[in-house]
Amino acid sequence: MRSFWLIIMPVFGLMGARLAGAGFGFVSQIVLARAFVPHDVGVAFLAISVTSFVSLLITCGYHTIALTYLARFQAFGRSQLVWAFLYAARRDMAVVAVVLVALSLLALWILPDHDTAKAFLYGTLAAVPLAAIRLNNSAANAQKRFTLSYAPDFVVRPALLLGFIGAMVLLGVQRNIDYVLVAMVGIAAAVAVGQALMLGTDNAFVRGRAKPSRDLRKFYRRRAAAMLMFTIVAGATADLVVLIGGFFLVPSDVAVLGVSVRVAALVGFFSSASQQFVLRDLVSAMARMGRSEVDALLWRTNITGLATMLAATLFVLVFGHLVLALFGPDYAAGYWPLLIFLISQVVRVMGGMNGQLLALGGHQVRSAATCVAAVVLLVVLAAVLTPLWGLVGIALATLGAEVFWAISLGVLTQRLEGRRGDIFHGLATHQIFTAPR
Repeated sequence: MRSFWLIIMPVFGLMGARLAGAGFGFVSQIVLARAFVPHDVGVAFLAISVTSFVSLLITCGYHTIALTYLARFQAFGRSQLVWAFLYAARRDMAVVAVVLVALSLLALWILPDHDTAKAFLYGTLAAVPLAAIRLNNSAANAQKRFTLSYAPDFVVRPALLLGFIGAMVLLGVQRNIDYVLVAMVGIAAAVAVGQALMLGTDNAFVRGRAKPSRDLRKFYRRRAAAMLMFTIVAGATADLVVLIGGFFLVPSDVAVLGVSVRVAALVGFFSSASQQFVLRDLVSAMARMGRSEVDALLWRTNITGLATMLAATLFVLVFGHLVLALFGPDYAAGYWPLLIFLISQVVRVMGGMNGQLLALGGHQVRSAATCVAAVVLLVVLAAVLTPLWGLVGIALATLGAEVFWAISLGVLTQRLEGRRGDIFHGLATHQIFTAPR
């Protein structure tokens, strides 16, 4: 029994932290939207999305593969391999960070809209410490210091930002969005330093050790890049959409875009949360049980997520204007984009756990090409449709990319694993009738 709780408590802790962080982020968006004009809100939303997306680029994907490699090295007491991995990750991350910061400075002279360029600059500056937090999250996880592996990023950082914005409003400070942008950078840096100090010698950026005898970057880069692409498509689509919108929309429209896509993403997060809880059961079922038991587990997970998404979409169809009214009268234009983004989330949920099946089968590198193609398709469709139809255009571009990704993952999973984890596979195998209660 004790071993069961040792396993399950970190899972609930992580999900609770992510739910709390999502709640803080949602309230922050409402306070921002009510306290600032849409133009300024658009600048802030763009900077927040740049921070999240660019921080992933800076990590180069090392923070994702670190969850596996560092845990394995720690379990076998291979401290030299741990150091060699962190040394490789830090060197590649430093190079990418310098390049991206330089590009954000160059954007001040290239981009015609100064506020958009400013959002890219502050967002990139905040992304540097956030990338450090992401790598330290994995380092803490490998050391089984689970609270430090998720609380700083998912809870502390968004809570501090919400506290800062709330204090500005309550104290009547001048509503200058530059204060919020500077606070984003300062909060990310403070949280990164605090986490590193609390980790002590477990900190991924601790120095003082000799250079490893072998440079393992070539070995890790391909695997890290593959996981990076999957992470972007699976977990950072909302930030990518806002970032792309920053190139084609004025800041006031970016504000509406940010509200609609983030509300939809929040609903999608809740609907797919059950997938995180069944991963352990799925691994066990694939190892010990028959194919029908695995299919039944996938079916129950998929149908739960789909029912949640359909209920949320129906709710927004009827009460969407009231939801958007929480942010202010200027956000009513987000009604149809919000519905389309929710339909995109429905498509994602219908795609089920194909991505997880590919990851469990060790096919991350093979699936990376599909992720790259989905991102390219999103950019191309957005470049074509956004100038034509504005917010609805970029929403339709997102829907098109989601449909492509879901179908491509399903085909790839069937070819590599001989099974699929989507809702249509459950229907085809009649799990609706045979799945055990």
